[in-house]
Amino acid sequence: MSLQVASVIDDPVVELLLTGRADTADQAERLYLEEHLDEVTRLVNSPLTDEEFRRHPLIAILLGRGSRGWEDSIL
Repeated sequence: MSLQVASVIDDPVVELLLTGRADTADQAERLYLEEHLDEVTRLVNSPLTDEEFRRHPLIAILLGRGSRGWEDSIL
């Protein structure tokens, strides 16, 4: 049980919510991405394979948000 709790607390987006730095998941994701743009650049220039790159949590959030605004606008 404590392993599950630790993995949730280790989630940077959840941490932003729990510490009150963000009020919503959307706001927490945006803040996390903005604060880690240098890491995104490092990952783009890294020797990771495409699969490894896409699986990285930071990149997964970035790719997941890519067309969200457009998708939400058509609903």
